[in-house]
Amino acid sequence: MKYIFTVALFLACISSSYAQMSDGFRFGMKLGVNGSNVYDDAKAEDIKKRVGVTGGVFVQIPLGGKRLSLRPELLFTTKGAAYDYLNNKNPDIKINYLELPLSLEYHLFGVVNLHAGAYASLLASGDGDVSGVPGQLEKTSFEDFDFGWHAGTGLDFGGLGLHFRISRGLKNVGTQSASQLLGDLKNSAWAFTISYGF
Repeated sequence: MKYIFTVALFLACISSSYAQMSDGFRFGMKLGVNGSNVYDDAKAEDIKKRVGVTGGVFVQIPLGGKRLSLRPELLFTTKGAAYDYLNNKNPDIKINYLELPLSLEYHLFGVVNLHAGAYASLLASGDGDVSGVPGQLEKTSFEDFDFGWHAGTGLDFGGLGLHFRISRGLKNVGTQSASQLLGDLKNSAWAFTISYGF
């Protein structure tokens, strides 16, 4: 987390000079709450979502005109879930990522934000319990890399933004060696964030 906020402070210091150089070009920060679960395994039942946080920095790059822009982000985000698997295993997983979403944004009526794109994530930490026994899952139980798609909408009032986004991973959460405990599952999440661009 400290690295993200260090980057955010640096971007805030230089953003005003960049804004003068390129009309509509913005740096910003965002913070919010997210909910996550897992999907794609018919044997996983009674899935309970994990509620956590997401936050980081972004850059908004206009693509000609005021409506269309490209938005890369650097986020810290929590994911995971608890669920029943094969009737006798009950994984409760907690996974944290450094996530790099890239969105194409379109502003409708000037304030309505429509965006979609892809993301790539690097595993920051991970652990979990199985059937209430701690220590059975650790960082090495989870894949180091995840990727997927996202889409969302929201409202932008000048530099202030309120956004809602859903995302789906396209890669199994657990490693092959941990599949007997975790099953073949992928990340799924939603996020509600508040952002401010300089």
